[in-house]
Amino acid sequence: MQARHLHAVIPLVAAPLVVGSALAEEADGPWSGSAEFGAAMTTGNSDTSSLNGKLRLKHEAIPWENKFRLEAYQADEDGEETASRVLGEHETNYALSDRDYLFGVLRGTYDEFSGYDYQASAAAGYGRKIWVSEKGYWDAEIGPGVRVAETNDNVRETNAIARLSSGFEYRLSDNARFNQDVTVLSGSDNTEIESITGVSASITDTLAMKLAYTVQHNTDVPADTENTDTYTSVNLVYDFQ
Repeated sequence: MQARHLHAVIPLVAAPLVVGSALAEEADGPWSGSAEFGAAMTTGNSDTSSLNGKLRLKHEAIPWENKFRLEAYQADEDGEETASRVLGEHETNYALSDRDYLFGVLRGTYDEFSGYDYQASAAAGYGRKIWVSEKGYWDAEIGPGVRVAETNDNVRETNAIARLSSGFEYRLSDNARFNQDVTVLSGSDNTEIESITGVSASITDTLAMKLAYTVQHNTDVPADTENTDTYTSVNLVYDFQ
């Protein structure tokens, strides 16, 4: 990651976490979350390496709920960087009922190989817990927002967007879970689609192994840039309450 890009992206992805932390401190309530880490390396005819880390936090103080997300992924092949992505997100929810809520979300991404130097957005709207049981849950959200993005060609775009998201989790057994998260940010200049599918298996009460497949898609990208990137990871997960 080039120094000029790093200086630009640190405030971009840190802002949601800083704002969210300040809001969460206004009310007492329990914290929960998870931290993931994975790494891979090969040597010999080709030298490759990859690192990825993910942090998710949730703070509940009814009727408020704050969720924080920070992710980073980096890969090299034969001394040349082939992937570099950082994401930060903060969402605040206000419960209207047991199933219905209002949300506000800030999101910032840096992906050197997506064709965009950065994409930052803010959105607000309505969410509903469509299904909740001991086996899992399914949430869905929809609302308007605004996005600011800059391409690798230094073209800056600002446009209104519609944000749709879905979060689904199903407990396959006492020790295994399946989850599927989808986020769509649709605007006139570009539509971002993120899909994360994962299966995790518990090792202990707090440790688990997780296999995840992530798809990042942009409908409009600069020339000579692929629309879709995929990432497969096998991570060690630490859950905490």
